[in-house]
Amino acid sequence: MAEQKGYLWAFPSPNDFVVEKGDGTLKDYHFGKKTIAHKFCPNCGTAVMAERGNEGPSTGINVRTFKDFDEEKYEKTPPYNGAGLEPHYAPPADGPEVSDLDRTTKCYRGSCHCGKVSYDLQSQPLEEIGILSCNCSICSRNADLWVYPMEKDVKLRGENHLTVYRFGRKVGGHAFCSTCGVPVVNKLRPPPDGDAAEGIAGRLPVNVRTINGIDLNALPVNKADGKNLRGDPYEV
Repeated sequence: MAEQKGYLWAFPSPNDFVVEKGDGTLKDYHFGKKTIAHKFCPNCGTAVMAERGNEGPSTGINVRTFKDFDEEKYEKTPPYNGAGLEPHYAPPADGPEVSDLDRTTKCYRGSCHCGKVSYDLQSQPLEEIGILSCNCSICSRNADLWVYPMEKDVKLRGENHLTVYRFGRKVGGHAFCSTCGVPVVNKLRPPPDGDAAEGIAGRLPVNVRTINGIDLNALPVNKADGKNLRGDPYEV
């Protein structure tokens, strides 16, 4: 779950954390032993916080939601091996995670966390073409990592379980599972002014974090400055 959503956690004391807006509007997602409630916005899919009832800090805040978040400015502790906790999570599987179609094409299988949305992606090896990290207001919150295949190369299942969030010029349609909140694809549509429409026509970007068994550390990452792409900065 943490890898699919790219969480960066901080654990404030109860006296240092106050909900200023939208208290009670977040949607909960539980899995495994169901001791942790992963809370996300049902409108935009942003993972905001998590609450647990067992020992230790009861509330974790996803610092990616902080205003003016800049990942490079934060000092991180060593990663926590949540994948090692029992019962071990197994992604929904109806075939191999990655398979070779020919010498130049692979089939990648992926899904959201709960499995209601899944897909097969045909692509050149991602180790060769790389992936895209964007610092815009929504991608930075979700830690999205994108690859941009043609829509015909993505076999999407469970599309009716997706919620699509658009903002600004409404070109990007950030589509996340309405049950677990995991962002899966980006339903692009042509910009209203026609600018750069040729580059996105017919494409269905896929969030690489949702590919089953993917080793993100093995993939070259290209960075896009979506935050300063055009016009005034995004404000809540």
